[in-house]
Amino acid sequence: MRKHQIGIHWEGPLTVKDVIRNKNHAGTKRDNWAGKDYGIYQIYGRHILYGRNALLYIGQAAFQTFSQRFKQHTIWLKDEWKGINVYLGRLEAEKYTDRNDWYAWRWDVDIAEAILVYKYTPCYNSALKGDYPKFSPFKAVRLLHSGNKEKLNKIDKAPEDYSGNINLSLSLEDCGIK
Repeated sequence: MRKHQIGIHWEGPLTVKDVIRNKNHAGTKRDNWAGKDYGIYQIYGRHILYGRNALLYIGQAAFQTFSQRFKQHTIWLKDEWKGINVYLGRLEAEKYTDRNDWYAWRWDVDIAEAILVYKYTPCYNSALKGDYPKFSPFKAVRLLHSGNKEKLNKIDKAPEDYSGNINLSLSLEDCGIK
């Protein structure tokens, strides 16, 4: 079985304003435009059903910096800025080579986001929640989280986390009905 591993280092908590003001390093000609403010992010805040510090959204900033991406989120985050915490995840770069760096990194960002959204089902994500992640050409993918990952597990494995026998039938007592 061909397995793939992706390391993600998390930074946070940050405010939306901190992200917009300070997370805009897109790279320079000197470093071949290898900016450091790209990757995956988590947004936590108050939710009407789940209360405070609920996982609201998981997204990616791959074609634009975290700052640029969060400027697009301000429409729905603006009223809630005071209670929002943001965690930025950067993929560990030592495995990306000059020959394949962009394509391999981009695939890793896509699959990591898909696995996290599918597993944690954030309240405000609409895409990817019901889409079983596609791992091809791999049979399994493992996400290793370091830093302040907030509510994520230290390791997320797919498809192991989604397979097995799950009993979906509930009795009336399981639902609180006697």
